[in-house]
Amino acid sequence: MPFPLSLLPMCGIAGLAFGQRPVDPNELRRFTDTLIHRGPDGADIWIDGSTGFGHRRLAILDLSDAGACPMTVTAPDGRTVVITYNGEVFNFLELRQELEGMGYRFRSGTDTEVVAAAWLAWGEQALLRFNGMFAFALWNVTERSLVLVRDRFGIKPLYYRAGARLAFASELKAFLALQDFRAQLNVPLAQLLMQDASPVEGGTHETMLQGVSSLPAGHLLMIDAAGRGGVRRWWDTQAHVPAVPSRYEEQVEAFRALFLDAVRLRLRADVPVGTCLSGGLDSSAVAGAIAAIHAGQQTGTAAFERTARDWQHAFIAAYPGSDLDERRHADQVVDYTGIQPHVMNFAHDAATASVQECIWSGESVHGLVSAPVWHLYAKLRAEGVLVSLDGHGGDELLGGYSSHLRVPRAQLNQHLHQELHHNMLPNILRNFDRASMAHGIEVRMPLLDWRLVTFAAALPPDRKIGGGFTKRILRDAMAGLAPESIRWRRSKVGFNAPLIEWCNASLNPFLVDVTQLPFFTESPLWNGAQLGRDLRARIAAGPWVYDDWSELAKVAVVTSLTVFHRQFIEGIREPISAVEVAHV
Repeated sequence: MPFPLSLLPMCGIAGLAFGQRPVDPNELRRFTDTLIHRGPDGADIWIDGSTGFGHRRLAILDLSDAGACPMTVTAPDGRTVVITYNGEVFNFLELRQELEGMGYRFRSGTDTEVVAAAWLAWGEQALLRFNGMFAFALWNVTERSLVLVRDRFGIKPLYYRAGARLAFASELKAFLALQDFRAQLNVPLAQLLMQDASPVEGGTHETMLQGVSSLPAGHLLMIDAAGRGGVRRWWDTQAHVPAVPSRYEEQVEAFRALFLDAVRLRLRADVPVGTCLSGGLDSSAVAGAIAAIHAGQQTGTAAFERTARDWQHAFIAAYPGSDLDERRHADQVVDYTGIQPHVMNFAHDAATASVQECIWSGESVHGLVSAPVWHLYAKLRAEGVLVSLDGHGGDELLGGYSSHLRVPRAQLNQHLHQELHHNMLPNILRNFDRASMAHGIEVRMPLLDWRLVTFAAALPPDRKIGGGFTKRILRDAMAGLAPESIRWRRSKVGFNAPLIEWCNASLNPFLVDVTQLPFFTESPLWNGAQLGRDLRARIAAGPWVYDDWSELAKVAVVTSLTVFHRQFIEGIREPISAVEVAHV
């Protein structure tokens, strides 16, 4: 009888290695349990002297001990590794079959065990075989060596702190639980944020916590028994660009086939699957592909093994009365595909009620604008849908922003490469990982299948932007998958927050309170007294208008940074109280 599927997706991992003393199990448990939201279904630790792994589990189906992690895996020749794993390798069934032919035997139905066995079989070359998103740590019991690995595009996070001992974890907040960690704000990085109010994820390995680094996407950190090693790249998109057909019609056909196969692989689940639908091109393409695959699949064939049966769920964030509301476009896709809509009408006061929790979850200075995403994934959890196939990456892959129309065509591909790997996308991935994992929701991204990414990188610029349209090849490949009105829609809203409306409704009092917190008034990064007076005067002058968007966006960064400092540096998690607010 085959094992039930257990992908152990989107868990939380933590670990300590190469310390001067044996790992304290109580400290390791505290370190790991800070990530309980990433894995609410169980926890375990493993210790071997001065090295220890922790794991918080988000189980999709198989709740047996066979799927527990950290997991020990042994090769046919006796070599043994221990793995703690966050992610999902979607082609694990095919890899498992290949490994079984090499003599490997499996005791669980997890992709975790396949990942570890693949490393034993092929070493670092195994990474090139993985189609998925992952961050994992692997301890070679035989060689006493450690490797930390992050997926090609950094979909899953992994942070580490070097020093007297190495510590690693899925999120920054975990480091606050370590006995030898004193939280300090990375002031130069905060100053960079203040200069242009832009995100920095992907552009640096540094984080907002001094001394904690992000393992770059497509990199690994390897340390041997003698303490030698370091960080190095294992993936370079430009080194894997394939040959593509010369005729545009054949390119469209190939792109469509790759896209549908990427969606098919990401439908592998034994739990309800849904999608977050905005009515934009990318999310509509994903919804349409899901419906098309289910309409044409051959039940019982290997190609559709483990495809989710309960998939007809589209989650829509609506902002009634706001220019950001895309409900009418999403409704067209719902009618076309027959998918079941779950509409979240976002109330103005929801932002005020949750903004501090969103900053804690997001670990960033963009908490004010992340509230809708945070609440939408909360709705998925409430509806019992634990997996969402979303359209992230399409804009950076194929030139989906209006600004791309102004980029010289000869420079477009390099421009998109920068946005995909270093500018826009890394921040989007970080924000959506935190918002979804705050509620134990797995997000899968078909447009970031590495085969699609490299194929798109090989295309000439006019296949991406042509005839006055962005994402040209995706629009042509979507024929029959989505309504024509969506395929050729020019307007683009994006998953933004109606910040203007929120402030005019209920968020202004919160902003005023923040301006009176100690860090805001005494910050070395800005003139807190003057900035506070200016903001309070602007609020008193009357409603915010859309011409104020740039000013309000900067206010949002300063506000979020103040709350971040309060939570992560000062260690205060409770909501802002009247006692803290100075009377000005």
